[in-house]
Amino acid sequence: MLLILCALVLMAVDNRNPASLSAVRTVATMMVYPLLYSVDFPQQAYQRSSGFLTNQQQLADENLILRQQVGVFSAQQQDLDKVMAENQRLRTMLNAAPRETYTFTMAEILEIAQDPVRGLVTLNKGSNDAVQESQVVLHGNKIYGQVVSVTPLTSNVMQLIDIGHSIPVESKRTGERGLANGDGRGRPIKIENLPASSTVKPGDVFVSSGLGGLFAAGYEVATVLPGGVDVKQGDPFATVLAMPAVDYEAVREVLLVWKNTGDADAR
Repeated sequence: MLLILCALVLMAVDNRNPASLSAVRTVATMMVYPLLYSVDFPQQAYQRSSGFLTNQQQLADENLILRQQVGVFSAQQQDLDKVMAENQRLRTMLNAAPRETYTFTMAEILEIAQDPVRGLVTLNKGSNDAVQESQVVLHGNKIYGQVVSVTPLTSNVMQLIDIGHSIPVESKRTGERGLANGDGRGRPIKIENLPASSTVKPGDVFVSSGLGGLFAAGYEVATVLPGGVDVKQGDPFATVLAMPAVDYEAVREVLLVWKNTGDADAR
């Protein structure tokens, strides 16, 4: 009862003269503030935590979308890089392809023979693609080998390094002619029947001479190795050891070549 009477008196005084109770109001507000804060705290905490969780969930959803987009873009970029690399290889090979009297097509190597003295590979092109026996096979501006057998879907190619393969060649620098013979996988090519007076030296490049009519002239075959020139006293001919121009262990795509009496076109 006394508290109610005091409250009524304070209300009457505050109504008549508000400035006189300014200090009382300040003290009362300070005393009540902790209670007001404690009452309001759960609501503020809920609002803040709810907003935080909402923002976190929104960020998580956005991150998931971004990760998915990165995965898609990464796959697309990888596919694009692959296509660009294939196009670059094709352009490189086509720029070095035979002249307009030939047609050509690219083929992939499916299988490599493991025989140490043979250089045989299987291509993914066969008689259904007009591949024929004795057909020339290139890698860019380099002689790769020739087709030795054909099935409807595949063909077998004998590489220049095969022990049974020979090709007429000439020195690009001196014009001296000889016969390049394979000597097995991982071994140099032997260039024989050069004159004993030959001036061929290490680093000289031998190219196809065009003799025999099978291989077109001017395509790289091999490069003379250091110390690769051997002339025995009294021997009328010199023998040269040369590194094949084609890296047979690394090549996976080749060009099949057809002689063509009309204008060139890609198959």
